[in-house]
Amino acid sequence: MKNTQTTKFKLKPIAQYLALGLIAATVTGCDLSTTDADKHNGVTEYLPEPEHNMAMPKAGQEQYSALRQQDTYWVNEQDQVVSLRGLNLGNWLMLETWMMNSGENPVGEGIHDQCSFEGKLVERFGDAETERLMDLYRSNYITDRDWDIMAEAGFNVIRLPFPYHIIEDENNPKTLRADAWEWLDLAIAEAKEREMYVILDLHGAQGSQGWEHHSGCEGKNEFWGGDQDNPDTALAAENQDRAKWLWQQVATRYKDEKAVAAYGVLNEPWGTDADTLAEVSIELYNAIREVDQDTIVVLPGHNSGTDSYGDLPAQGITNAALEMHFYPGIFGWGEIGYKVHRDWLTCGLFSDEGVCEWQDQLKKQHKVPFLIGEMQPWTGLGETGGAITRATFDKYNEMGWAATTWSYKVTTRDGGQGQGTWGLVTNKGDRLLAKADTWACAGWDSSFAEACGLGTKIVTPTDDDQTYHLVIKVGSGRWGAPDPYQVDLRLDDIQLIAQSTETNVLANSSFDSMDSWLEWSATNDSIDDDGLVAQVNTAEGSDNSALNFTVLPGTEFANGGVYQTVELKGGESYLLTGHFADMGSVNTWAEIYLLPAAPVNGQDVSGSAMPTIDLNNSSLEEIENYFSMQSTIEYDKNQWVIDALTEETAPKILDVPYRPVNLSLVEDEENNTIDLTWKAVDGAKYNVYRSAISGASYQLVAEGVETPYYTDTTKPEGVTGFYVVTATNATDESYYSKEVASAFTAFAIPGLIQAENFVHQEGMQLENSQDDGGGQNTGHANPGDILEYTVDVAEAGEYTVEFRVATEPGSQGFILRLGETDLTTVAVPATGGWQTWMTISTTVNITTTGEQSLVLEAVDDEWNLNWFRFTKN
Repeated sequence: MKNTQTTKFKLKPIAQYLALGLIAATVTGCDLSTTDADKHNGVTEYLPEPEHNMAMPKAGQEQYSALRQQDTYWVNEQDQVVSLRGLNLGNWLMLETWMMNSGENPVGEGIHDQCSFEGKLVERFGDAETERLMDLYRSNYITDRDWDIMAEAGFNVIRLPFPYHIIEDENNPKTLRADAWEWLDLAIAEAKEREMYVILDLHGAQGSQGWEHHSGCEGKNEFWGGDQDNPDTALAAENQDRAKWLWQQVATRYKDEKAVAAYGVLNEPWGTDADTLAEVSIELYNAIREVDQDTIVVLPGHNSGTDSYGDLPAQGITNAALEMHFYPGIFGWGEIGYKVHRDWLTCGLFSDEGVCEWQDQLKKQHKVPFLIGEMQPWTGLGETGGAITRATFDKYNEMGWAATTWSYKVTTRDGGQGQGTWGLVTNKGDRLLAKADTWACAGWDSSFAEACGLGTKIVTPTDDDQTYHLVIKVGSGRWGAPDPYQVDLRLDDIQLIAQSTETNVLANSSFDSMDSWLEWSATNDSIDDDGLVAQVNTAEGSDNSALNFTVLPGTEFANGGVYQTVELKGGESYLLTGHFADMGSVNTWAEIYLLPAAPVNGQDVSGSAMPTIDLNNSSLEEIENYFSMQSTIEYDKNQWVIDALTEETAPKILDVPYRPVNLSLVEDEENNTIDLTWKAVDGAKYNVYRSAISGASYQLVAEGVETPYYTDTTKPEGVTGFYVVTATNATDESYYSKEVASAFTAFAIPGLIQAENFVHQEGMQLENSQDDGGGQNTGHANPGDILEYTVDVAEAGEYTVEFRVATEPGSQGFILRLGETDLTTVAVPATGGWQTWMTISTTVNITTTGEQSLVLEAVDDEWNLNWFRFTKN
């Protein structure tokens, strides 16, 4: 599993849609090379299923018995095709620290993988104490409640990532630990009790099977001998031999265990080439077969695919499956959203891409089942994520594929599902309910719902009846303001309303007095020593009393407020309402929290739903408490996903209408309007999209158009508009029509040209730029790829050309060509990062004038471009 939050990679085109576990799948957007008279007119067609004699019960209705391979299906002892749909138990036995918190250093600086995590504990506390602490963590991270949640959500298989040293004594190669089987036995027993299967996944092999942190030790790759160009073959042979030994121990123990669906021999082994991977994986298969002839062995695909395996049954390889990791919308594979999943699951515009392409390869070339060992179909999609997840599992299972999402559980400091995190469950959040401050909106006067810092929303704080505390926190610091500086905040009519009964659970919401409200100081052990003053008064000209905060003269810094204890019902949703106003303050804030613990004088409060630890500095007690609380934190479940998976009838989705055809454009240059027309689609409405870039970055300009024509009056002057149209029905949106464009705009030379404003490109990708001014930059170049622009040269002569570039390793760069003339070749020096920008320049001589084509042709990969500028010398 890849940490998307902290790692930035520059990928070669072979891996553009493969990034660390992705498939080489092209996401269809606008195909400019085809005609409107395509063979299906945008209608999805699926490959016919082959004839077979096996029963295919609905998912969840199969008999629970040992699994085997038959053709390209996972089949049980009753000859039923089993629809395996499950989850990964990431960050339990195999650690990935990004799953414990967001940010650069989730558990402390320099601690980013299993090796550094355990290494820091050993450094501070010794081997024996580290073993105890890791057992404490593991016994709390996944418990009975987690197994129950997974089973109740309809999952029937768990992919269990584990590191080799949970079984093998890392200090004594080929020696079992005394407690070698404790955790795998536990997982298998818990799964079996709930009639779930387990796929045992060697996530961290001896020496690490890749350079990435999720191989256990970042930057190691010694399973393959280290440096891929000059590997230590003896080291590689030793580690691979230990892996064979390990799998034989596993197979000996579990060969007769029906709950073990398969052995996944290596997770994401990106540290070698595809041919070497296939060769070693088959060696691991053969080692297992010396002990266990029946359990399915999962052979991992490379990030470039599975071609190296060939026809597996023809090689005598039986009861085997292949594995890939598919992440539509993530790691550079399109963008998170409905369309990327639609394209993937419905096989693209011409029904020969996406899942259909892979299914065709499995059946014709490999002839074994498929495991999608990792995917993430719901993150960032909100309610739609539930429908997409159900559609993904349904489609995969329809084709006989097994699939396990990454991941079951992810926690963060602030908690909450939001629009869907990477975890099916996460810790509850939403503790900061409303916020405003004088930096964001001095002089504010608004309801909590319209607060400029954070507007309140409906929250469900607890699963069980529990005591909470509604905390009003205000504060201010002088920080250069004259003394006395002004602080005057006013709050009134504060209610916390239970949504099922529409009743307010707070007392004295109107602040007739300070009854029911307790004062608290974040800066002092006693409220008497705090410079913050809370009092009830009535504003001039008003009959309503309110809570007012000021500070005493001479106060340098004040922080605190008032709170009220409330009894909340488990599963109940609440909405905070009220009003607050700044009456002319300086450097001042107002925040409202809902917290499970009462404020303590001398201690600040925050919206953090979980404490954080720093393994470099936290005390042993703090680390123990953090590990122990993993079993008691209240979960925020992705109910959209759970509901979609457990409903008898799947949500209606991917009912894709015809795409509009015969799109044409007429431009009125005088009035700067664009008239678009297209052939009508029965029963459809239409969305119109425009971009300043051909084939990418379309923005919606009109939605729900009821006629097959539209006039765009909003296109910026002097910019080429690229248009596509889609048809929509009650649930879905079609593929894009063919693209049409307004008259091409020629960029003036001398002048500046943004990289993304090309009229044509081949092989490049766009990404959001972190350079000054934002926008987008081009990247992912491969030799021979091009960027083409239309330019208008005002005057021949010598020009200085500046290029805004970024690259981590440096590159031989590109050729700059005007018309048929190569002006220069530009090498790109290392800038220190893919978003670390530098301006380089060169001098060229231009001999032609007027409108012509300007091309940048890559001679090397590894360079990003944001803009370039011509200046006449």
